[in-house]
This record gives sequence, C-alpha cells and structure tokens, in this order.
Amino acid sequence: MKNHPKIKVPATKWEKFLNISSVIILICSIVYVIQAYNSLPESVPTHFNAKGEADAWGNKGTVLLMPGIAFVSFIIMYFVTKVPHTFNYMVRVTEENAPRLYALARTFMAAINLEMVAIFSYIAWAMVQSANSGTGLGISFVFFVIIVPIATIISFMIKMNRVK
Repeated sequence: MKNHPKIKVPATKWEKFLNISSVIILICSIVYVIQAYNSLPESVPTHFNAKGEADAWGNKGTVLLMPGIAFVSFIIMYFVTKVPHTFNYMVRVTEENAPRLYALARTFMAAINLEMVAIFSYIAWAMVQSANSGTGLGISFVFFVIIVPIATIISFMIKMNRVK
C-alpha cells in the first residue's frame, strides 16, 4: 500500500448529493420490487441479450436479488469511500494536494456508486416490466452501462491530473 497522507476530508456537497440520490433510488427500487412481487408471474426474465431482449427465465424470487445486490454494494462502496488514503492515484499524493485529491476521489466513488445503484434498479424495473408485458431492457441500457461509467472515469481522471 502506498504511504499516502492519512488525513480526514469532509464530504463535498456533490458527494452528499450523489449519496442521497443513491439512497433515494435504492429505496424506490426496493419499494417498487416489493409492491410488484405478488403480481409477477412465477417465471421472470433473468438474463437479457445485447439487444435488451429476455433470453433466460427463472423463479420470480430472482427479481429480489437486484435491489439486494444494489444495497450490499452501496453499503460497501459507501464505507470504502471513507478511506481515500488507501486508493490508487494517477498522480503523486503529497501533503499539499491530498485534501483536493481525496475530495475528488470520494466524489468519484459516490458517482460510481450512484451509477451502480441506478443500473441494478433499472434491471429490477426491467425484469418486472418484461415479466408483465414482454418488454426488454432496450439498447439504451448498453449505452448506460458502458458509456456513462467510462465517461465518469475519464472525467475524474482529467480532474485528478489537473491537481498538482
């Protein structure tokens, strides 16, 4: 592990906003899946192909996994975000730039966490919709899952490289 300075950095307004947004989406997803559960057929889509069409089916209890995975992942990422001195950085971390780098890293982790919660919530919603109406994920899902996280990573890489 690197010997980055171990300093406390408070959450930025953006980090707080992203975390609150994640919690709201997570709660909505859990409530939606619980509310929809009894009206689901016994068999629900469990896998979607690249076109967003359901191509595998399983027990309706599977739909409960999506908010569960999102919840566990959110909690883990939330607490990992609290120790930015343990992260790997593309730039040299010094006593002078550590507060700015750590704040950026914490905001980055909160953004990725939000994207992850949104992805799992969307999958849960799509599983319910597909089970009830035969619709799929849609091609926009592929865009969101690939392009948005890559754009987030690139954006924060650029910001961190500007911190000297």
